[in-house]
Parts: sequence; C-alpha cells; structure tokens
Amino acid sequence: MLHYSCDMCKRPIDTHDEIRHVVKIEVYAAPDDAESSRDGVEDAALADADHLDDVQDLLERLDDGLVASALDDDTRTLRFDLCADCRRRFLRNPLGVKSGKKLDFSNN
Repeated sequence: MLHYSCDMCKRPIDTHDEIRHVVKIEVYAAPDDAESSRDGVEDAALADADHLDDVQDLLERLDDGLVASALDDDTRTLRFDLCADCRRRFLRNPLGVKSGKKLDFSNN
C-alpha cells in the first residue's frame, strides 16, 4: 500500500478516508506570437499545407544552433500531492503571492 503525504503541510493523507489532490505544473519557454497563433487555428488548409518550407527553416536554424538551444531549454514538470485544506489554499493563491498592502511611510 502506498503512503501519501501533503507536500504543503506534510500531513499524511489516508486515501481511504479523504481525497488526495494532485497538482501538476509545467514550466517552459513560451513560443513566439506567430507559432502560438498557428497552434490555435484548426484549419483544413493549414493541415494540408506543404511543410517543406517549415522543414527548410528548421534545418537552417539547426545550422545556426538555434534549434539545439531551444530543445535544450529548462522545461520542468512538477507534481505535488495536496490534502483538501491545502488544495483550497492553493486554489485561492496558486502563485503564493503575499497579498498584504505595502505602506509607504515618509522618512522623518
């Protein structure tokens, strides 16, 4: 039997009595605007397009070393187990940003 614990509060999670929540985070370099706009388009003409020009561009960039550096990026996939209480806290503030107001006092 596998034993789980919450990655935030370190409390053991008994999967028979409570639900174990999984958070997956993937961090990667965002593509430029031209690539991301093409990714969202579901167009039959685009699907049937001749991709030889794209392959040629890829080969030229490979010669320049640009593709190799893009493939060797710092893509990270993280996975965390959370209890129900920590799941609620995580969903309220997923980035963990402190919400306190910063007061600006004068130098007296």
